Amino acid sequence: MSTTAQHTSKQDLYHSVYRGRHTWLHHLSYMRVSKVMALLQMVKVHDIDLSNKAVFDYGFGAGTFFLHCPRTSALYGVELDAVNVDAVRSTLFEKGYSCAELAAGDECAWREHPLLSRQYDVIVISHVLEHLKEPEALLEKLMASLTDDGCLLGAVPINEPVRHDSHECTVDRDTVELWADRAEATLVDYVELDYATRWVLPVFELKGSFGRVAAQGLSLGLGLAATAFGRRAWFALTQAAGQLVGAKPGQAVFLMRRC
Repeated sequence: MSTTAQHTSKQDLYHSVYRGRHTWLHHLSYMRVSKVMALLQMVKVHDIDLSNKAVFDYGFGAGTFFLHCPRTSALYGVELDAVNVDAVRSTLFEKGYSCAELAAGDECAWREHPLLSRQYDVIVISHVLEHLKEPEALLEKLMASLTDDGCLLGAVPINEPVRHDSHECTVDRDTVELWADRAEATLVDYVELDYATRWVLPVFELKGSFGRVAAQGLSLGLGLAATAFGRRAWFALTQAAGQLVGAKPGQAVFLMRRC
C-alpha cells in the first residue's frame, strides 16, 4: 500500500471509529476508562479544580473525559468526525451540561480552527500527539490558547509492544521533554502508569470476529474492575502486579504550563 493510501485509510478510520458507541457500556471499556483515570489522577495530584472552568479537549473521542467534569464546567472540543461530534454534544446536553461547544475539525487546516483562537483554563489532549508528524506545532498552538494560569493535561502511549500503524513516533519522557522545549512550555510533571494497558493491547491485535469479541470482553471486564477499585487503588494494584512479572507501564500523563 502506498504512503498516500495508508494515510487515507487512517483518516477514514478516525472519521468513523466512535460512531454509535456512546452507551454506558462503551464508556466503561478499559481503553476509554484507563485514559480518563490517568488524566484525573494528574488532576487530583495537582489539585486542579475543573468547576466553573473552560475545559477544551482537543481530539475528545467519545467525550468520556467530559462526562467526568462538573456540570458547571464550560466544555469545548474538536474531533474529526462530524457525526460523532453531534452525538457527543447531544449526550452532554442530556446529562445536564449547559455549555458544550463542540466542533468538527479538519486535520489539514487545524491551525485555522476558530476554537484554537480562544483562551481556556484547562486543555486536554489524550492519545493524539503520537499520531502527528509535528506534535510540537500543535502543542505550541495549544499553549497559546491557555489562560495565564491555565494548564495542559496530556496522555500518550508508551512501551508499545508493537508500534501502531497510525503512530508517527515512539514516545518516552525524553520525547515529551523535547516537545515541551520546542513548544516553549514548562513540563511541570510527567508520570508513567497503567500496567494493565500492556496486557490488553496484544488481544486487540487479534483478527476476525473472535478477536473482536475477545478484545471487547477483556476491555469491558478490566474497565468494570478499574471503576470498582477506583483509580488510585487500581493503578497501585496493577503496578505491583506488573512489576512482579516484569511488565512495563502502558501510558504516560503529563502536565504543562506556559513558560
